[in-house]
Amino acid sequence: MKTNIKSKSIRMLLLVATGIVFTQCEKQVLADPVSNQVALEARGGADPAAVCTCLTENYANDPLSADEITALNFMRQEEKLARDVYMALNEQYNQMIFTNIIRSEQQHMDAVGCLLSKYELPDPVAGMEAGQFADEGLAKLYVDLVEQGAGGLVSALTVGATIEDLDIKDLAGWLEKPTLDNEDVQAVFNELMRGSRNHLRAFVRNLGWNDATYTVQYLDEETYQAILASSTERGGSLCDGLCDGTGQYNGNRKGNGGNGTCDGTGQNNNQGNNGKQGQNGNSGQRNGRNG
Repeated sequence: MKTNIKSKSIRMLLLVATGIVFTQCEKQVLADPVSNQVALEARGGADPAAVCTCLTENYANDPLSADEITALNFMRQEEKLARDVYMALNEQYNQMIFTNIIRSEQQHMDAVGCLLSKYELPDPVAGMEAGQFADEGLAKLYVDLVEQGAGGLVSALTVGATIEDLDIKDLAGWLEKPTLDNEDVQAVFNELMRGSRNHLRAFVRNLGWNDATYTVQYLDEETYQAILASSTERGGSLCDGLCDGTGQYNGNRKGNGGNGTCDGTGQNNNQGNNGKQGQNGNSGQRNGRNG
């Protein structure tokens, strides 16, 4: 049993009372399907350095298991895969859904990178350009997905849904392992999975606007349908103070009028400059209804 540096009661209070995070701004924003398709927001998230400080100072520094080391190395690369594929597809189609999810995937990469730094592990993608991976399977998958996405916008959106489908399955598989028990690793992976569920909903919605559907490839049908039937998830909590005063439990500063639930915005991404001031820590749910 790994030792905790804080009592269980303090840790529970920390997890409940802390608010923000790199993916907290992934609220889905619906736009005119003809002109803009959709914007799924990842703007206004936490500074990567602040996330690293959060994970270092607020979670125990317990030794990693072999599975945890493998998981961190793999997910750092898989999040890069998502980012790199979306970058390539966005060059072809220039759609907001790709532009905005690229930012989110970068945040996901940064969070896993923080854990690699915390535990003094080498970065498997250090110095690598877009499309380059240490994992040969991911390198091949990148080529295949970019090629598939070149067949038109529907093909590109299908590739996006496929990536998120795979990402959710992989993250869930890691989290099911009893040897993946460090709380910081679990917290980050749960945040990544929440973000991927939002991304999957957005891609499927865009496919619908283009008179197309997505056939699930990796998740079981029941899990997939449950994701589609549920609402956009507003964000979890790693640590407080990282989202400009508008995250859950961190509501005594004003939002910056950016986009997404952590920056005082509303439902339209061209509005939201007058995000309301947080009210005693409930601002993550209340800010930005003006948009």
